Amino acid sequence: MAARSGVEAYAADIPSGDPLRVDFRTSANDELAAANLGRNPDLSVKRNLGLALARLLGWKKLMFLDDDIHGIATSAVAKLAEALEGHSISALIPVDFPDNSVVCHANRLGGDGKQDVFASASGMGVQCDRDDLAFFPNIYNEDWFFFAKEAASHKIARVGESRQRSYDPYYHPMRAASEELGDLLAEGLYARLDIGDDIWTVDADYWRYFIHRRAEFHERVLKALRRVDAPKREEAARAADSIRAAQSQLAQITPQLCQTFVRLWRSDLRRWHWYLEGLRPQGSPAAAFKYLGLDLVDSQTAGMNRTSAWPSRSTGHPPAAFRAPRKALTPAPRELARALASVGSD
Repeated sequence: MAARSGVEAYAADIPSGDPLRVDFRTSANDELAAANLGRNPDLSVKRNLGLALARLLGWKKLMFLDDDIHGIATSAVAKLAEALEGHSISALIPVDFPDNSVVCHANRLGGDGKQDVFASASGMGVQCDRDDLAFFPNIYNEDWFFFAKEAASHKIARVGESRQRSYDPYYHPMRAASEELGDLLAEGLYARLDIGDDIWTVDADYWRYFIHRRAEFHERVLKALRRVDAPKREEAARAADSIRAAQSQLAQITPQLCQTFVRLWRSDLRRWHWYLEGLRPQGSPAAAFKYLGLDLVDSQTAGMNRTSAWPSRSTGHPPAAFRAPRKALTPAPRELARALASVGSD
């Protein structure tokens, strides 16, 4: 497909752990890892790899596109790139199947309140030739932490819509539990941004208040699910199981742990900036992969099918949680491939 479209495609074996060797403290902390339920860093690692490659190759603009996003027109890709002339982040918002957490999907199902959809990295443009370029931490809502500064300064441009392939968010209650820490932290910090407060001045008292507020939200969603009409009662029952799993996980999260994440996240931002400053420019993508110590494989012969951590339907046994959360790659149409090539360039 790449040859037919006149673009270059690279596939690399990504080793486990921290292939970039940044040594993020948010990933190394045992308490955070336990509260994260051993979340696989696969997604954040690959997105950070994309940022590192952009810096090595001198790219000014970069596009992230998840493999479950479809319906992207060439014009939408062009708009993502164009918006980066005046914004640090541009985004396409999934409309058919909203890009929300399990708890937020349950809130929408219960119909007790409006459930918004915010920008995400599922279809996102990044202005990457800037000194304050952030990173993706290994936590749910990693993209919210990546563009928190842009959200605070209103530098995220919504340029259009996309479509996300649907899945069953309530397939296993552990999915909601695994998202709870990241959902709590992101919602808590963005609640401060909404009222113009600084996120770095949070303290344990704030997190104690917000944990209580989050628990109240869980209860409201549960009550709303009990009132769901008959045709969706089975789905509502599974959604309620997921909410109860999230409640159990929330009960294990302390205000001090939330403060630990914020402190280590801020430290990791400095560590990431030092890492980017130390990268030596490379003349080609192949050279950049070699510089990073990553082995390229032949994409025409290597097995590139990927297995999701959370299947869209039951397979008769619990999922292998956090095992490379991937899906089969979907070939892009020829005109989209050309547009993607132009975005990842000067």
